[in-house]
Amino acid sequence: MLAIVNIVKYVLTIVALAFLAFSAQPSEAVEVLHTYDSMKDDTQELASQYPDIAIYSEQGMSTGLDLEIFSVDVALNITELTDEELNALPTMYVDGTHHGNEGMSAEASFLFLQDVLERSAADPSYLEGKRLVVTPSVNPDGYFIDCRNNWNSVDLNRNYPYMWGMYGTSDTRGSCPASGTYRGPSEGSEIETQINMEMMRNMNLYVYFSAHTGSNDIVLPWKITGEFAVPIADWDLYEYFLNESANVSGLTYRDPGGAGESIAWGYGARAALSLIVEVDDMQWSPIVSTTIRGALSNELLMYDLAWENLELVGGHLQIIDETYNSVTVQNIGWGAAYNVTAGGEVIEKVERNQIITISKNSNILNYNRLIHEGEEADLTLISMNLNSIPNPKNGGTPSIGFISASLTLIAIATSRKRNDYNN
Repeated sequence: MLAIVNIVKYVLTIVALAFLAFSAQPSEAVEVLHTYDSMKDDTQELASQYPDIAIYSEQGMSTGLDLEIFSVDVALNITELTDEELNALPTMYVDGTHHGNEGMSAEASFLFLQDVLERSAADPSYLEGKRLVVTPSVNPDGYFIDCRNNWNSVDLNRNYPYMWGMYGTSDTRGSCPASGTYRGPSEGSEIETQINMEMMRNMNLYVYFSAHTGSNDIVLPWKITGEFAVPIADWDLYEYFLNESANVSGLTYRDPGGAGESIAWGYGARAALSLIVEVDDMQWSPIVSTTIRGALSNELLMYDLAWENLELVGGHLQIIDETYNSVTVQNIGWGAAYNVTAGGEVIEKVERNQIITISKNSNILNYNRLIHEGEEADLTLISMNLNSIPNPKNGGTPSIGFISASLTLIAIATSRKRNDYNN
């Protein structure tokens, strides 16, 4: 019975889309959003224009229509990097259309990818030392038929394991297009959810932006106020970033409407600064009355802000002085650094802009860039190589006095040999 309902739903949706395409042909003032097929083709074509820094790939197939979940991986000299080297790079991950009827979320992902590729080709330093991964559509079936949920009527943005089912979800399947918040039969039950999590597990994830539409604001990974509130351990970092982003995007932030969202898992499990960016308040119409880039301009500035300061998202220690037995560092990051050690003492917390000197009993400086650790050990661990500087008191480096005395003794010995020869 469910299969029949889904087929009818699919046919009706295709007919509706065909009618809209016929009756709302674009004029000079109207720009049509991508379809699933055109987004896939344009994304693949875009990546092919930058073969030295971009790789297009398909991660798996959707639940019902067997459509590819595709992404583009971007890094400097990417074809020369091993998987280990690529996975170690500080990474920003951007995705769209968890909700298939939120087409502008895919547009934001595509335009940001395009911008980074163009700027990196013109100036490789824009890409140096980091990685970008973009998945325009996490929910291809929903994107294809203009439906919020996936083929199983599951709201993929309520299906992630972290805090799954705690609040703001439904245990009842809905129907397209306004298909509710059905969380699925179990946490992480859907193929699309599993593929997205597996992708993030292969990243050194610093920032995760999941694009949506509907409210035009920023959504936190979980509630920090009211019932079901849970503190965000790295709130100082979040608050700093949100204030900075408000200066460029004008967007305010809020608690999420439901649990089990992708960003709850992104921060909770993968320890990345994770936010939903509601890029537009337009949700249902397949057309917009201005340019797509114009409608997304402020939100793209927020994406740029995160990318251009990626390594500062969290504690980021910079060495400003070093001796044989100590190292002085300054935290230039946007959050605190934790458990700072060079093999001896441990400094539990170094605040933003703080300078400390720590004893050195190792040639490695270790610290955590976040306090929240995530699902695996050492997800936020940073290791920095220090110099091996000899202790001058142990004769490692001769003093100026020692050198002068040695030269004097050599001169005296040479003079004696000459006198002996002359005699």
